[in-house]
Amino acid sequence: MTEVLFSSESVTSGHPDKLCDAISDAIVDACLAIDSNARVAVETCVKGKEDMGLIVLAGEVSLNGEVPDYEAIARQAGSKIGYTSHAIGMDATNPEVCEVQVHITTQSANIAQGVNKDGLDQGAGDQGMMFGYACEETEAYDGLKGRYFPLAAALSQRLSRRLTTVREQGILPWSRPDGKSQVTVQYDAEGNIEKVHTVVIAIQHDNDLKSQFGGSETEELAYVEQQIKEHVVEHSIPAELLTGGYKLVVNGTGRFADPGGPYADAGLTGRKIIV
Repeated sequence: MTEVLFSSESVTSGHPDKLCDAISDAIVDACLAIDSNARVAVETCVKGKEDMGLIVLAGEVSLNGEVPDYEAIARQAGSKIGYTSHAIGMDATNPEVCEVQVHITTQSANIAQGVNKDGLDQGAGDQGMMFGYACEETEAYDGLKGRYFPLAAALSQRLSRRLTTVREQGILPWSRPDGKSQVTVQYDAEGNIEKVHTVVIAIQHDNDLKSQFGGSETEELAYVEQQIKEHVVEHSIPAELLTGGYKLVVNGTGRFADPGGPYADAGLTGRKIIV
């Protein structure tokens, strides 16, 4: 064996699963702001259809104080991420085209009795997630030092954050919130990093983008790939990791145009915790 390839992926804040994580996180924050000892277990599911988007909140909350407006929190979280138009996948701000269903109750008394204790003597819940390891792969590269993280994972996360930045700052005004990245790192037989082997990017874009190219989807894709290469990939990955040549795949199916997000793919909490 002369080389080893290792891949990791990451998603943007507008990926449907990540959108669900953000909504549930916002509910946790709101409850803790009311009661620092609140316990919150709320799942979120999102899905878009031709005529209506749907956000479903289901779970249990225990807190001392006024119950927050869960629907308003969900809509604000979706809006903050960029889902403000039904045409791109969801308009979280508009009740006429986005329904929020709230199915949140208080925690079961049978469960609560195993958790409620006195003072610092607290029972533990049954939910946990463990992943990964610390390593020095990131420590040789500027902008990554101090992470002590597997290189492929660190780079894919950096790409996803950059996809969000270029959209929010108007650098790539045709881009949308939904996106994903994957990085494959090549190692030699001794386990030393050689280079980035492959970068895969999926990014939703304005459906009218092809009109700039006379309706040509081929020219549209070439433009998207060039812009992603310049403003995202080469901006995020250290140059020394790209010098050996790398394979870049952007929107590998050919197009990722509006509508995307929850319209194209149902989202659920907990499926993108580590990416």
